Amino acid sequence: MHTLCETVAKTLQALTPSNDPRQVHAKPYYNYNTGLIPQAVLKHRVHLLAANPKKVITIDPPSVTQTYGTQPSHETENPVDIAIFGETVKAPLGSFVYGRAGDKGANCNVGFYVKHQDEWDWLRAFLTTDKVKELLGPIEYSGNPIDRFEIPGVRVVHFLLHDHLDRGYNSSSSCDVLGKNTCEFLRSNTVDVPKVFLQRC
Repeated sequence: MHTLCETVAKTLQALTPSNDPRQVHAKPYYNYNTGLIPQAVLKHRVHLLAANPKKVITIDPPSVTQTYGTQPSHETENPVDIAIFGETVKAPLGSFVYGRAGDKGANCNVGFYVKHQDEWDWLRAFLTTDKVKELLGPIEYSGNPIDRFEIPGVRVVHFLLHDHLDRGYNSSSSCDVLGKNTCEFLRSNTVDVPKVFLQRC
């Protein structure tokens, strides 16, 4: 069964079986968020069962905490003119742009990467935050903030779509509960792609 699931996951990129097989029947769903509980209320203990005698260590909540700021979002500095890559043809973005996605609660991470340096220069200039909103379209784009940053060492343009997945995998009223669906939806969009990139595929 494990091998079958792996094969399906690798060949049908956006296939997502539901987390509940009873979808033909209405059912409640639950929202679980420990962030709403103050740390001081939690009783953190370690039970050393192998100790002789058995031992329990109580761990006090942290006395010093801080709120971390958000990572700055930015567009490409000095983007190239994408016209320099020559003639374009209509093709899915995913023809040569690969993707990796994840979901943490309601947030969706989507990263896009390419193999070659000239493709990376094109991708950085082409895939702006506004372009992602355009590719999502009015139905998929929720209006929530989208953060963008780049990882040059692996030629990645990465986006964080805030509150894009309802309330998360187990607390969603949506059929689309995983970030990988968003990734494949974006890669399936037909865009103007430099012909030279497609000739390498």
